[in-house]
Amino acid sequence: MRSPYSFLLSVALPCFILASCNVGGGSPLSGKLQGAEEASITLASLGPSGYTPFDTAQADAKGRFTFDPGAFAGLALDVYQVKVGERMFYIIADSLSTIEVNGTLPDIKGLATDLDMTGDAWSSNFAGFIRETATINDSLQVWKLRTADRNLTDDERNAAKTEFSAGRDLLMETARRTVREHKNDPVGLMAIEYLDLSADRALAQQALDSTRTLMGHSAAHKNLSRRLAKQQKPRTQQRRNGLIQTGMAMPDIALNDPTGKERALSDLRGKVVLVDFWASWCGPCRRENPNVVRAYNEYKDRGFEVFSVSLDKTTDKWQRAIEQDGLIWPNHISDLKGWNSIVTDIYGISSIPHAILIDQQGTVVATHLRGSQLESALEKLL
Repeated sequence: MRSPYSFLLSVALPCFILASCNVGGGSPLSGKLQGAEEASITLASLGPSGYTPFDTAQADAKGRFTFDPGAFAGLALDVYQVKVGERMFYIIADSLSTIEVNGTLPDIKGLATDLDMTGDAWSSNFAGFIRETATINDSLQVWKLRTADRNLTDDERNAAKTEFSAGRDLLMETARRTVREHKNDPVGLMAIEYLDLSADRALAQQALDSTRTLMGHSAAHKNLSRRLAKQQKPRTQQRRNGLIQTGMAMPDIALNDPTGKERALSDLRGKVVLVDFWASWCGPCRRENPNVVRAYNEYKDRGFEVFSVSLDKTTDKWQRAIEQDGLIWPNHISDLKGWNSIVTDIYGISSIPHAILIDQQGTVVATHLRGSQLESALEKLL
């Protein structure tokens, strides 16, 4: 998996901490950085041969620094590197910018993510985005290591794989959300770096088009435009859990519940049913369960049922999770074979949690439902 921060440390693909053109008579860049005590702080601009330093400030014994008022004199809105030894961050600034940065530099070389930016909304929004994605990425590294840890049980490694998959999806959706919400400003332009430029080509192009007037002259915009142009034909991707699609008739299945009683999906014909794939060992599943419980309590009297399909291996853990999470509906099935379950073949399940909503006739009306999406879909059906 390519690190979402790899571009931040490259010449061709910089990241941006953003500042708009705010008129100010003070320093264009100042602040206090833990880890920068008595250090030289360098500003550099991006050119054909990489970043070229153009100004320097000296931090005091407490890490406080201030650049001269004319540091960005005559410069256009663009990406600039701020470097302290081997630690760095990036700003978008021009001759009228005023930015204050406070935070902590990492102990090792690389991108600084624990920073607060003030001076304008772009700086604040982007700093929040960086902190959010850094937290997700840190978790991804932990789960990735656990997936390969042979000292763990198969169930523990499977749980780690599920957490990693959910985290990767969250990182991508965070980027998509940010691009959509900031498609007209540099925050959205920055978030393009986190997208799959093949799968999300249309969204990336929209953000590039919307920021062309503001940032089209910048190296950042030009680099991203060149990268997107290389994606001539979007890849045809098979979405995870993509076997069952809307409009299809939902395949039937019958397996036993925790008491040994056989329950079939077809027995619920005539009701709107959420077929919910989960397991007791799946952290993201357990975190999603309160949303399913809330929807069940709200709509069960209007013809809604939940049909829970577990990828557990033992009845006691399965049953205990049902009780702990308050999954009070009666329709719970499993063949207790984990990822070797027959359901993974029938429904093409490659990651959990996964939810498929079917109507009264057994036709699939929605897939990949999470959070409030379920209640929105139920409102339309019921």
